[in-house]
Amino acid sequence: MSMFSKVDIGGGLSDFWDYIREPRPHRWTAWGVALVLPVVVFYGFSEHLIPYDPPQRQIIYFENWTTNRSAAEVRADWIDRAKETTARNAKKRAEYQRFADSLGIEYDSAEADEVTRDTIGEEAAEAAKRRPEPPKRSTLAERAARGAAPSQDR
Repeated sequence: MSMFSKVDIGGGLSDFWDYIREPRPHRWTAWGVALVLPVVVFYGFSEHLIPYDPPQRQIIYFENWTTNRSAAEVRADWIDRAKETTARNAKKRAEYQRFADSLGIEYDSAEADEVTRDTIGEEAAEAAKRRPEPPKRSTLAERAARGAAPSQDR
């Protein structure tokens, strides 16, 4: 038979209550320390273990456009930014196209490519679509055919 087969919770609680009710000389002092000590420890941890600095007010200056810009300058700026965005999108789309081709998935970007050609021009669209050339590396067979390199440690 196990020691914990019959647990008497009621008896334990009544013994604890009897112990608390006994008039001891430093009963209230012990209660005060038992309650205040954890509060002080938790407060100390929360305030000083991980200090919190409230955010400071910041003034951030940036270059603004002049008030006397013409509508043509504004439109030219918009077009420049649109061309940059379109070129970035074309590069990303070309990467997705190569990835889809490597997996054998159909990926049709003809409509988006047409918009890119209309926006940034034929040459820029083709340049964005071109795959960068990998660095040229010699194979083991090519290095063997050239012969062993002379040793430099003499």
